[in-house]
Amino acid sequence: MANEIMDRNNLMRNLFNGDSWMNNFPSIFDNNFPEDSTLKTDIKENNQNYELHVDLPAVDKKNIDITYDNNILTISGHRDSFTDHNDKDGDVIMSERSSGHFMRQYRLPQVDQDNIKASYNKGVLEITLPKMNKEINSGHHIDID
Repeated sequence: MANEIMDRNNLMRNLFNGDSWMNNFPSIFDNNFPEDSTLKTDIKENNQNYELHVDLPAVDKKNIDITYDNNILTISGHRDSFTDHNDKDGDVIMSERSSGHFMRQYRLPQVDQDNIKASYNKGVLEITLPKMNKEINSGHHIDID
C-alpha cells in the first residue's frame, strides 16, 4: 500500500545533508520558509481512502490552495508576514517566524477526485481522498468469436 511521495524541497535539501553550515540558512527552494517548516505531513492509507494531516500554523484558510491533477495532490499557498525586521526599538533578541510561499506535492493514484474533502482547524489541514472503486478500474475480459 505504500506510495511515492513527491517533495521537491527534499530533493535539493538532501544535497546539503550533514554538518554543513548551509543547514542553518533557509533553502532557496522554500521561498523564505525555514527548512524545518516544510509542510509536515502525516499520511494514512486504507482500502477506501488516503488521509492527510498537514501542519500549516499561522496560515489563513483563504491563502491555501489544494488541487488534484494527474494523480498528484498539490498543496500551495502563502503565509502573510508577521515579523518586524526593522527592530526600530532594538528589543528583538530572536526572530524565527517567517512568511512566504509554500508548495508540496504528493503522488496519490486512483483517487475519486469528485469526492475529495478538506477541512482546516487550529492550523491543521485535513484532506480525505477516497480511492476509486476497484470494480470500476478493474480489467474487462473480452471474448474472441
